This record gives sequence, structure tokens and C-alpha cells, in this order.
Amino acid sequence: MKGFQGPGMSVPSAWLDPMIEMDSEGFPYEVDDLDADTLLVLARDAETRARAAERTKLNLAARWCVLHPAKTDTGHPAAYATWSEAGNRDVLGCDETIGGHGTPLVAAFAAEPFAAALGISTRAGLQLMADALNLEHRQPGTWRRVQSLAIAPWRARRLAQATASLSREAARQVDAVLVERIDSCGTLTIERAVAEARARFDPDTVAAAEDRARASWGVDLHHGGPGDWAATSWIDAVGDTTDLTRFHDLVCDTAEQLKTAGDTDDLDLRKAKALGVIADQLTNQPGPPWPPAAAPAGGDPRWSSPSRPTTTMRRRRDWTCYVHLDWAQLQAALTDTDSGAADVGVVERLGPATVARIRDWLTGSRHVRIQPVLDLGRVDAVDQHDPPPWMAELVRLRDPHCVFPWCETHSRSCDLDHVIPYDPGTPQDPGPPAQTRPDNLAPLCRRHHRCKTAGRWSYQRTRDGTYTWTTPHHRTYLVTPLGTHEHRYPQDYG
Repeated sequence: MKGFQGPGMSVPSAWLDPMIEMDSEGFPYEVDDLDADTLLVLARDAETRARAAERTKLNLAARWCVLHPAKTDTGHPAAYATWSEAGNRDVLGCDETIGGHGTPLVAAFAAEPFAAALGISTRAGLQLMADALNLEHRQPGTWRRVQSLAIAPWRARRLAQATASLSREAARQVDAVLVERIDSCGTLTIERAVAEARARFDPDTVAAAEDRARASWGVDLHHGGPGDWAATSWIDAVGDTTDLTRFHDLVCDTAEQLKTAGDTDDLDLRKAKALGVIADQLTNQPGPPWPPAAAPAGGDPRWSSPSRPTTTMRRRRDWTCYVHLDWAQLQAALTDTDSGAADVGVVERLGPATVARIRDWLTGSRHVRIQPVLDLGRVDAVDQHDPPPWMAELVRLRDPHCVFPWCETHSRSCDLDHVIPYDPGTPQDPGPPAQTRPDNLAPLCRRHHRCKTAGRWSYQRTRDGTYTWTTPHHRTYLVTPLGTHEHRYPQDYG
């Protein structure tokens, strides 16, 4: 078969045609030529190969952990990998190790180079390593079936994550109960097996687990990213079961009252609008009587329109958001005029929003601050460690997220790092002048700032505004506004 030849690599030409595939025996076929029976055979073949590929990743993750043991001569959390800055709400505690009870400790910052080689985020790399550790050391039956491809690796990983907080004995019990049916059982079956194992092997920890779970209670407001936000957000609430059940019952009852009042929307939409009704009641806002005796003439938007209640009927808390508009769009938002067809602004961390929606947010707001245009070409420097506000704003606008490979933490949640480390000098011999300047600053999330400061990774900022990172294994990655690109090595292609 002809292949595409490149430096140190040979790629079969069949791979270059999206409609030509190869089966497990290495024979090419054209997808458009398949009949139904052959397609089903090849679909099963593709599933087997996909399982093999995911098994390979798990095996590599397990081996990577072996190659990077924690420094056992110190008990400080900085010596081993933890979930403390990975944003994992499923594992309780600030410094929980990535593997469960009975798994070996892994060195701190071991996940970064492994995740980068796979082209995934650090958190995803940590999760893959944790799943490999838990399966190999705590669920041997499931691990063996993964190796024989009898279990889809993603199902085994789901089991590993569900049992991560159990003791080793309890995790093995769940493994024994589910090993023969893990490839077909659902989440409810796994949760039941986990609860029974915890009650049997860790009875003293059940109450403690409830106390720890209380620490995870909270309500989070989330906004979708650009392209899928559409001025819509969602709430995650974690709390006492009876409290949330009663609140959900209240939402459902309010949604039913909306229907009685004439709202023709489906149940889910009425439940979403019910949250606004409940909020208005709790804040004692003026508005139509609730519940209404009948649908108001003309159809009040509170209960008869698919849109959310109008802002004039709702008291707002102070909310800080960054909206990017040109002058004409800003005038339209403030004066209720039409500035043309492209009446769309961009809200940081959220995405595009119509001027009509922005005007709706501004209505009734007590404080609206208009930030003058900032010259992103400024190169002024200061002789101090912390940048002045204008410089910090410039850097965060220039680089909207952490500049570590594949990290998407928003720059407003990041530290501003000196690319060339800041040298404070001494009172008698001050450090070099002009160290704090826009082209020597970059946003890094706290974890990756620590990773860089510890000397495990290094990076440079080029004149075109891109960043070149070098790993402890001397691999390099280029971070650009369009994403992360790995420098390809001949050994990557075999």
C-alpha cells in the first residue's frame, strides 16, 4: 500500500481519505461500498479496536505512575499529586491523593507532561492516572477483564471513579459483585453496590462521610461557553436531600400554578420560569398578584410568554460582568435604539449576547461603569513586582485564558506571572529596571503557576504573542490564540 512519507514517518494513504477505513487485519475498505451486514461486522470490529486503544492509554497511565513515584521521605502534600487544584468535586478534601486507599503515591506535577502528550487538560490526565491506579490496585477483576477487552474501558473507569472514596476492602467488594456485569449495568446499580460496600466495610465512616459531604454543599451558577450560551445559564445545587426535595416540590407546584394561570409552555420551561416567580416572592418585589386569579389580559410575560420575566419586575443583586461593545452598540444598549443588523456584544466567560438582552440587564441596575478603550499596544514598564491595574487588564484582555498547554482557565481567575522571573535584588543592589511590562507578563492558573515556579516546565513568549513551553522531558508545545500545537518528533510516528 502506498503511504504518505514525511520526516521519520510513514502514514498509510488510506488514512488520508475520510471515507476509506482499515479493519483490524489491516485491509482497507470504502465506507460507501458497505452493505448492512458487512457494516455491522465492521462496527463490532471498530469497537474492539477502540477498546484496545483505550486499554493502551490506561496501561500507559499505570506505567507513568510507576515511573513517577512520590518522594516518600517527606509527608508534605507538595511531594505527591493531589486533587487540590484540579477542580474535582467528586473527591472530598483539599489534599486527597489522586488514587484511592491502597494505591501508591505519585509525584506532584507528574500529570502535566503525560496529559500534554495526549493532548488533554491536566485535570483529564490526572483522572486517567487515578482510574488506572484504582483499577489495577483496588479492582483486580475488572482490571483483568479490561485487559482481555471483555469490558469497555470507559465503563471500568466509571466504576473506578464511583468507588474512589471507599476503602480498598470495600472497593474490592464492589469489584467482586459487579465484575461479571459491569459492561451492562447502569449508574444506579453501581451506586447501590457502593453504598452497601461502604456500610459493610466502613460503618464508622458513613457518618464521617455525611459530614464531609456537607462541606461540599453549595450552589453554583454556570454559564455556557461561546457558541452555546445563548443568554442561558444553569445552576448546580448540592445540599441536604430533604431541603432540595422540598424546594423541587415548590418549583413544581409553582410551575403547575403557571399552567393554571394560562401558561402553555411545557413543564421544564415552566419550572425554569418558576424560579423567577419564587425569587420575586422572596424579595417582595412589586408586580402582578401571585397566584393570579386568571391570566391577565394581553398575556403578562410572567406566566404566558416563553421569555423570562421582565427586568423591571425584579430586584437585582450587584453583578459584575465584562461586556465588549463598539460605540454604536453601546449607544443602542443605553438609549433603546437600533444600531443596525449586527447588534451583538460579547460577554466575557459567557459569549455573544444581543444588545436587547444587554439592555435588559442594564435596566434597573444601580451601577453601570463604562471602561474607556484600552490601548492593547502599550508597552510601558514599571519598576515594581505587581503590575498596575491598566497593565493587568491589558494582559488579561490580550490572553483570555491560562497560557499553559490545553488549559482553559479564564485569565481573570489566573495569577499574572513574570515570564522572565522577577529579580527583586537587594536594598543595596536593586534588581534590573522595567521587569514588569506587558510582554513579560502572562496569565497562569495557580496550579500551572506552581508547576512553572517549581522548575518542572519552562516557557518563553515570542514577539508574535505565542508561548513556547518545554517539558522536563524536553518536548515542546506552542500555545497560540488558536490553540495548542505540539512539536512533532520522528519517534511519534514509529
